[in-house]
Amino acid sequence: MTRTATTTPGGADTAWSWSDGRPACFAGPAGSLTVTAPGGSDLYRMPGVREIDALVHASRPVEGDFTLSVRAEVRPDGGTGRFADAGGVLVTTADGWAKFCVERAPSGDWTLVTVVSAPYSDEAAGPVLDGPRAELTVVREGRRAALLHRPDPEGEPRFVRTFTVPEGPLRVGLFAQAPFSASCTAVFDGVRLDPEPLRDRR
Repeated sequence: MTRTATTTPGGADTAWSWSDGRPACFAGPAGSLTVTAPGGSDLYRMPGVREIDALVHASRPVEGDFTLSVRAEVRPDGGTGRFADAGGVLVTTADGWAKFCVERAPSGDWTLVTVVSAPYSDEAAGPVLDGPRAELTVVREGRRAALLHRPDPEGEPRFVRTFTVPEGPLRVGLFAQAPFSASCTAVFDGVRLDPEPLRDRR
């Protein structure tokens, strides 16, 4: 695998594919990808509470250290959304997976939510957002992965959470979910994949 920075304008990065195996293309001058989730779509594993593996996503393999950044905007069915309508980044490894997303909270606010499952889901709520959008960043450095967001387009990324990943290749994906609503759409643009980890994460 060539270790160079990859951007996605006009679908230039052909390594992405949908969860059913079809190629995924980033379209338009900004290289945007739209993911629409049907009602009931989710990925969560907590025995006796909720176990579901039905998440609409596009993903690609990544080897070694990297930094993935993307702007995500959630556009729920009906405009306002219901609890757990979300869109964000999915990291899948040999041991499990992690979600980092813009999600509708029970209070009605839009927040950053992380779920790390290895194998069971450990969920945490991050900062409240001004609206259903954020720039999300995933950094891998060896066996350590970090999740960051940028509230100000001109500012520095802010640390949200860290977790461990196994050695070897993994997959990064972009997803939408609608566990309790009829549907939810997430639009992603400005995708950039760099072969170096972002430094000074905190």
